Amino acid sequence: MNSPNELPSDPEVATREGERGPQSVSAKIQDPPPLPVLADGLFVHSTRPTGAAAPFEADVLLPNINCKKCTLQIVQFMAEHAFNNPGGYTYHHCANLQITADPSKPLDKGWPAER
Repeated sequence: MNSPNELPSDPEVATREGERGPQSVSAKIQDPPPLPVLADGLFVHSTRPTGAAAPFEADVLLPNINCKKCTLQIVQFMAEHAFNNPGGYTYHHCANLQITADPSKPLDKGWPAER
């Protein structure tokens, strides 16, 4: 995205009432994910790792576009978590990127024009 203001809303979250207020239960996964979401539902698990856990890693294909200042946001849903203000039931990690399209491939459709 060209600006953090263009980022989509956080996923819809189901909650239950806990001892100290609402607790997150699950978040809606979009399959297939709509633009501008590149991937959704990575690393779904319902138990905590025991001992040393391997890192969670994934290769995500960036769109073949030209973008001088795009924002890439990672949204991490937290189950069994109280509401955080701001942030809700998710942690957010952002990075600004410059993407240069591969001229040997067609430009990906549906993305904002270069800014």
